[in-house]
Amino acid sequence: MNFSYICNINHIIFRHMNSASATFINPLTDFGFKYLFGQEEHKQFLLSFLNSLMTGQRVITDVEFVDKERINEDKDGRALIYDLHCKTADGHKIIVEMQNRYQTYFRDRAIFYMSGDIYHQGRRGSEWNYCLTPVYGVFMMNFDWHEGQEEPLREDVCLMNECTHEVFSDKMRMTFLKIPMMDKNADDCRDTFDRWLYLLKHMDKMEVMPKVFMNDPVFRRLGEVAKVAALTDNEREAYDKSLKVYRDSYAIAETERAEGREEGRAEGRAEGRAEEKLSNARNLKKLGIPIDIIAKGVGLSESEIASL
Repeated sequence: MNFSYICNINHIIFRHMNSASATFINPLTDFGFKYLFGQEEHKQFLLSFLNSLMTGQRVITDVEFVDKERINEDKDGRALIYDLHCKTADGHKIIVEMQNRYQTYFRDRAIFYMSGDIYHQGRRGSEWNYCLTPVYGVFMMNFDWHEGQEEPLREDVCLMNECTHEVFSDKMRMTFLKIPMMDKNADDCRDTFDRWLYLLKHMDKMEVMPKVFMNDPVFRRLGEVAKVAALTDNEREAYDKSLKVYRDSYAIAETERAEGREEGRAEGRAEGRAEEKLSNARNLKKLGIPIDIIAKGVGLSESEIASL
């Protein structure tokens, strides 16, 4: 059988397994994230999402994409970090970033990232007076920050006076969103922010857009353009590749978590056995049993027993 024919058959099978059964694309993949939030023709989705985040703070009427193809992704796909850079009509900069893999110092990384955007506003010469353009960062995390521990879905961070709790400066603000913490049903979503978080977490598993969302024209439009069947052949191929990277990374993460849990259990069992040896040695020592006999019986050295 012709090799190219086999490859073509395998590609068709892969496409069917990955996307034929799904109604909507996965917005947490590289392709899905950029397709929905990083294109001029879909700008309404990004505006709706950002304004839902900033309700009560400000209203964004328009955004301009800057370096919209900039992606920070490790060569092996393990980091899976996608970002969008844009600026508002009044010149404020906004970074929207998605991270699909756990990173120990993610908060530090976010601070470093934001600081770099502020630092590069500097201008040479005596005429610059250090007036900065505000930078707003939205960091979405598709992982449990502390597995098994309760934590807020959203964290808003700004420069604040520690004594008065008043905002010291609005030049740098960060919002951290933990997608796995979204535990509401579609009917329980109270506002546009809730609905976006629900869709980010569940959209690739839905068959239809929730009816309670359809009063909003933005979500009606999303229900049309986010369908896998609406993609062109080239878009479908790019999505399938992106989905494979996403799933491979998820599988690696699950394996690492399972290994970590097993390692923790093994360490716990080892510590328990060690403590049991020490307890037995103490009891035998209190009974006046010679140290050399205790050592042979419990498996500790004579010096360890003497120190008890």
